[in-house]
Amino acid sequence: MLARFAAIRVWTRGGERAPHKSLLLLYALAALQRREPRLIPFARLEEAVGKLLRDFGPSRSTSPAYPFWHLQSDGVWEIPQREALQHDLDIAEWRHNPRVSVIREAGAQGGLDAQLFKLLRARPDLVDQVAAQLLKTSFPPSIHEDILDAVGMPWVPVTPIASRDAAFRQTILRIYRHQCGVCGYDGQLGSTDLGIEAAHVMWHMAGGPDSEDNGVALCTLHHKAFDRGALGLDDNCRILVSEEVRGGQAVEEWLLRFAGSPLRPPLPGRPQPATRFVRWHRKEVFRAPARAPRL
Repeated sequence: MLARFAAIRVWTRGGERAPHKSLLLLYALAALQRREPRLIPFARLEEAVGKLLRDFGPSRSTSPAYPFWHLQSDGVWEIPQREALQHDLDIAEWRHNPRVSVIREAGAQGGLDAQLFKLLRARPDLVDQVAAQLLKTSFPPSIHEDILDAVGMPWVPVTPIASRDAAFRQTILRIYRHQCGVCGYDGQLGSTDLGIEAAHVMWHMAGGPDSEDNGVALCTLHHKAFDRGALGLDDNCRILVSEEVRGGQAVEEWLLRFAGSPLRPPLPGRPQPATRFVRWHRKEVFRAPARAPRL
């Protein structure tokens, strides 16, 4: 059963992120856990999954109609009105890029395959495993809990950590002097780091390597902000802050004031994040536009 979800085809082009199917399925799994009906009206999914795509997807606009329609070909999703919709979409030549208005006006509903739904309803442990698998393949661990909260799913008791070079964290923290590259925080508890993490610039699940030029040491707060797209880097490794970031004095102190500041450099002779990884992050993760640098 897990193999069916692992085999889901994900659209790819030049390293662009495509977490659309994962977000729709996570929303449907959360609804299943809440004992809601199998079939979900597209009107509801359009609003809910649209928000998930805005919050956790790439900055370019994508309609929830794409995963709603194309998941059918993966054998895990069903639309009872498929034949009628297919006829309308074929006539209008929208088969591969379904028009939202056609699906919306048909009052379409979609849901997990009936047999799959029945199995998952009887096996909550499998729901957790599927959710962990979807998170692992589409998002970095730093934002898994944010996504689970957003879809209304309880904590998943399966560690959804992608395999990676065990030395990556130690290397990145060492070359950045065990300090956050944004704020310089360097907390320790006894002889161990406290709240300092090794962040991938180009995400590991997107093909980013465990290399020195694809990593930066960040405190827990700035790691989360970086992976959510609140922070980014320009080609000269100056810090970008999204215009979408807002809040009170603490936000000013911990985020806004760093706009335009240089990323703290690694040890002499060690590379800063490579331009190609920085550009990937800016295109696929950062929530443009950036705020004007502080004077």
